[in-house]
Amino acid sequence: MRSQITPKPGRLALSALVLGLASTTLTGCFLLEGPTPETPTREAPAAPEVAPEFVPGGTAEENLPYFTEVLRDYAAGDGAVQGQPIVDAVAGAGFDRAAMQVSFDESKTGLPADNIFVSVRIGADCLVGQIVAADRSFAAENEPALGPNGDICLIGSTRAIDW
Repeated sequence: MRSQITPKPGRLALSALVLGLASTTLTGCFLLEGPTPETPTREAPAAPEVAPEFVPGGTAEENLPYFTEVLRDYAAGDGAVQGQPIVDAVAGAGFDRAAMQVSFDESKTGLPADNIFVSVRIGADCLVGQIVAADRSFAAENEPALGPNGDICLIGSTRAIDW
């Protein structure tokens, strides 16, 4: 006659918990394995031989070289990579502050922003710039304005320019 062993309910629950945790842990390890993505290197726009000038009343395309140089100069300096001083530099160079948008200085969790985006809408186009905090690299482009009214340069919530 064979005796049948019946596990106690507490041991059965404990076994299920241990098995569940082990499978979760092993799955987590599996997800961490694999190739590490590489961040592509970004080359700064080449410096022009002749310093560009602001074209009052000009198009975004006409003012892109000057906007690029404003960002290059700011990135080469030691000013904080934050919205207010970058907007001040772009406005000080002649661009309309009322036509600008800028990203936030901090994430929603209170961490400093990795980069700051600034834009200037000129007609149906936008000059969009980015300065990266870690290495002070920068980028500048001319892109069409977005949105139902064609008046948005940066998508999402942006900081109010109220100073």
